[in-house]
Amino acid sequence: MAILTMRRIREGEVPFDGGTAIQEDVDRPVFRGNGPDDYVCVECGNVLATAMQPVQMTYKVRVRCGRCRTVNVAVTDEPEATAR
Repeated sequence: MAILTMRRIREGEVPFDGGTAIQEDVDRPVFRGNGPDDYVCVECGNVLATAMQPVQMTYKVRVRCGRCRTVNVAVTDEPEATAR
């Protein structure tokens, strides 16, 4: 299993159709899956999601850490531009 550090969202960064999950209990991750990766907060290292598949942790998924209140996003690369 790999431990991946999420990144802090940038000022004004709001993905279309995105949402922010809030971690209410710092001892329990927000998401649990059956994949190879655990995701931790960029600021404090708190576990936010366990055993997740990369396709589950998209640019639209944001998590607010219950310990330090940092809003994290899993994807580190920029989203592809879409034609409108």
